[in-house]
Amino acid sequence: MRTPMNLKLGSRKSALALWQTHHVADLLRAAHPGLTVEIVTMDTLGDLRTDVPLPAIGAKGLFTQELEAALASDAIDLAVHSLKDLPSTLPEGMKFAGSPRRASPLDAFISTRYATFDEVPDGATIATGSQRRKAQLLHRRPNLKFADLRGNIGTRLEKLEREGFDGIIMAHAALERLEMGERVTSALPADQYVPAVGQGAIGLESRIGRDDIDALIAPILDEATMRAVTAERIFMRRLEGGCSVALGAYCEPAETPGQWVFHAWVSSTDGQQCLHESRTGEDPDQLASALVEDFLERGARSILRA
Repeated sequence: MRTPMNLKLGSRKSALALWQTHHVADLLRAAHPGLTVEIVTMDTLGDLRTDVPLPAIGAKGLFTQELEAALASDAIDLAVHSLKDLPSTLPEGMKFAGSPRRASPLDAFISTRYATFDEVPDGATIATGSQRRKAQLLHRRPNLKFADLRGNIGTRLEKLEREGFDGIIMAHAALERLEMGERVTSALPADQYVPAVGQGAIGLESRIGRDDIDALIAPILDEATMRAVTAERIFMRRLEGGCSVALGAYCEPAETPGQWVFHAWVSSTDGQQCLHESRTGEDPDQLASALVEDFLERGARSILRA
């Protein structure tokens, strides 16, 4: 099979999306000297509707549909996403092709007033665009107030000061990648504030049957990342989770070699009904499946619908 020497990568136009896409391009060029990579950018529905909270838009694939249409028409060969934006069930003919090494999966607390989230007083206002983050914070601190937070990374940081929020919650990896890591006040521990499925990982999407693309990206994929995020996506898919529900799943290598720890969370959007568990074992996929069965028996779907 002949490896293509010209490749078109599809990307959103945000600074973070372009960083991730250029990172993938650099990895591919290093693995395949002589490879020519073109980056094709486009706006998605999620980019165009920044004035509306994500759950209110009510569509799946808010940040992926336009890229998938380009894949289907061969306008691009590979789409580059933040993996947490890539739905667990993809359109016919599309597949999750893999991920390079994952960056930090954690959520970051950013504030100009408080050194840690635990210092934030009751009645304070925290801004976030994520149902999961809001529910997790409300579960521990039900007297907090919340504001919606949309837009690119720079816009969100500007709103922190302009709107007078007591703090905002964002993905730690996004700030690190854009060399804004110094803005992080503190990171939220994953065993208490379970990250979104795939958070911190770049997700590559391709058309089924493109064996040439599979061969091209194989050298840049990270095995440990793939095992973890594949298990997380199993958990999300079987619970029918998406961006508008309070669901988190994060799998990581345990301190004991050969063991994995799977952190799982589902709750109502107000954080009051909650299932939260961490489980250790040898196989990430089996951990995910076992936790799904346990959560279903304990009423996970009715909790998510609440």
